[in-house]
Amino acid sequence: MSLNLEQSSSLTAVFAVASAGAALTGLSGGATTYSSSAFGFALNGDHYAKGSVSGGTTPTTDGNSGAAMTLTANQAAAFVWAVDSSGTVKVYKGATVSWTDTTANSTACPLPSIPGTVTPFAAHTVQAGSTTSGTWTFGSSNWNATGISSITVRNLCQLRNQPLLTT
Repeated sequence: MSLNLEQSSSLTAVFAVASAGAALTGLSGGATTYSSSAFGFALNGDHYAKGSVSGGTTPTTDGNSGAAMTLTANQAAAFVWAVDSSGTVKVYKGATVSWTDTTANSTACPLPSIPGTVTPFAAHTVQAGSTTSGTWTFGSSNWNATGISSITVRNLCQLRNQPLLTT
């Protein structure tokens, strides 16, 4: 179960009970879908439950801007998965950064702003290497498209206050 507390400074803290936290999976291979375990969460003091998802349709637009979430060669970004009170899964993209340290895995990917109307449950980075052809689009392009590095999901027990590092 996770808890979302929003303070007047818009700082959001998320806590999860490890045994009941969400598990985001399926971000690999020749697919654009995702899966997640069932989990409980809280928004503004109200409790909700999100059922498990198997082969779900990945959101294709940013939860903040409504724009497509894209990367081209030598770019990286952090993505945060969240759920609203209706159980709708949304994804939020952080700022796109230059990704050139492909062996050091130390590029900092800033996290996006997350509104208080959702509870974040997972985060990861996506790296588009030099062999990425054209534009890779979140939710439309395969997770294993040429040039895309493997995606390491971090299931959240607290929304991080530091950028994710490429892995």
